[in-house]
Amino acid sequence: MQIEFLVEEISAKAALDQLLPRLLPGHSYRVRVFEGWQDLLGQLKALLQGYHKRIFREGQTDLRIVVLLDGDGICERRKAALEAKAQEAGLRTKATAGPGEVFHVLNRIAVQELEAWWLGDREAIMAAYPGVKPHHFKGIDREPDAPLKPNEILWGVLKQGRYFPTGKRKTQWATDIGQHVDPARNTSASFRYFCEGLAALR
Repeated sequence: MQIEFLVEEISAKAALDQLLPRLLPGHSYRVRVFEGWQDLLGQLKALLQGYHKRIFREGQTDLRIVVLLDGDGICERRKAALEAKAQEAGLRTKATAGPGEVFHVLNRIAVQELEAWWLGDREAIMAAYPGVKPHHFKGIDREPDAPLKPNEILWGVLKQGRYFPTGKRKTQWATDIGQHVDPARNTSASFRYFCEGLAALR
């Protein structure tokens, strides 16, 4: 199976480069990066129409498309926009597929931001940055998808461990932490939902 991932920023690609070899063993994939969510959504209808032609006219029935966006506080609106674009392009999504039906598009939202996925695995953060200790998470919501700005929370934790005092490094965080993430222990519901969606691809 060939899987095309469409993501809004380079840090998401860095994350997938670490996660996908473990989440999709034996499958080939490509990650395409856009210049933000507006760029991705703006091009999405035309892209999906192109994928439709490849799948049904060229017989590439083993092609799947995964779209990943940050929720940014408007998760339902983002998800509805993604589903609408797929419907306009004539492609079935996981959300619209019936039991046992093959779907070609998987839409997923990182709630509220990709960094919530890292906060869902505190052991991975501490493995990547040993200066971070358990007490540095004191007072942080145990539900990583709840805060509106997980990147700020993660940065605060890392600064307590004496990392990145002068600025955020989201792509580096994705690479460093992503390689240590254990899906089985991750407490981010949106991350687990993402993993479940990938497992349903066939």
